[in-house]
Amino acid sequence: MEAVPAAALWVLTVLRLPIARDPDRGSVFRATILAAIACTLYVPAVYYGIDPLLGGQNRVGLATLLSLLLGFWQFRTAILLAAVADKEVRRRQLTLGRWAAGAACAAVTAGFLTSRVDLTDPNLPLTYGDQPGMAVFLWTGSAFIMWICVDIARVCRSNIPHMRTPAFRSAFTLIAVGCVLFALVLLDRLLYGAVIKVEGTASPTAAVLTSFYWVGETCAVLLVSLGLLLPRLAGRLKHGTFGLRTRLLLWEISPIWNRIAFGQHELVLQDRRASRLSFFCGHAETQLHRWLVEIRDCEMANPEAARRLDAHDRTVVERAEHALERRSGAQLTQ
Repeated sequence: MEAVPAAALWVLTVLRLPIARDPDRGSVFRATILAAIACTLYVPAVYYGIDPLLGGQNRVGLATLLSLLLGFWQFRTAILLAAVADKEVRRRQLTLGRWAAGAACAAVTAGFLTSRVDLTDPNLPLTYGDQPGMAVFLWTGSAFIMWICVDIARVCRSNIPHMRTPAFRSAFTLIAVGCVLFALVLLDRLLYGAVIKVEGTASPTAAVLTSFYWVGETCAVLLVSLGLLLPRLAGRLKHGTFGLRTRLLLWEISPIWNRIAFGQHELVLQDRRASRLSFFCGHAETQLHRWLVEIRDCEMANPEAARRLDAHDRTVVERAEHALERRSGAQLTQ
């Protein structure tokens, strides 16, 4: 189960690789790769394998938490850049985030370095949580991440009504729900530590909390990942739907073009009969646009040609023209 969130984040990181150096969207890539590193290091087999390479003493635990803190900071930065239109409000929020991230990283590092954690163990809260330094390490990290999650949910909720497309509204809703769920997962771990001190690890309450932790963490990561991918997936789906519609229109218009434009050497670019196999051509939108222009040119040049169009033909031509006009208008507003 531990590998599922890590795998999902690495997939998201690879998909976000093209925007890694984008000044406006690069923070999303940095957030995903830092979170992927943290989740990977937290897998017990990886934790035990990497810690000796770092000198032992659970230094991989410090690296895991720092990666997670910085990843959440970058994720909050990405959400603010994407959702908050007011530049002054966004600047203040980004500055607050930088100071909070710096203070949290400094506090967890100091807490870790002042603790004795000689034996490698991924369960730092259970094994070493009674030390003051480790308490600072754990509570500061948890408080920072919970604040980030709640703040991201707040930003998403405040700005969802102002987003112009259903895909973006759905995406930010998924991100908000995922962040709230992640905050509940952290609260679950804090409650788990308190419960086992009183009832022991074999208690039914501890078992329920453990089950919720693994399911909740996986669902939170998947919801946020889907939220980040949804606008791109929606765009690809919309483009694919338009492409199919364009090819179907080519299929319908090819016989119309043959009746109106074929043989008009001075008005067409390629004077050969149109085939329904144009459905499979490489640039369907360009081909459709050219045929429509040539049909209209032939109508204007020869009134007799215009009379060859019956009501069905005119309906097909008008549908094709309207489809291209809407496509052009949508591209201008993106």
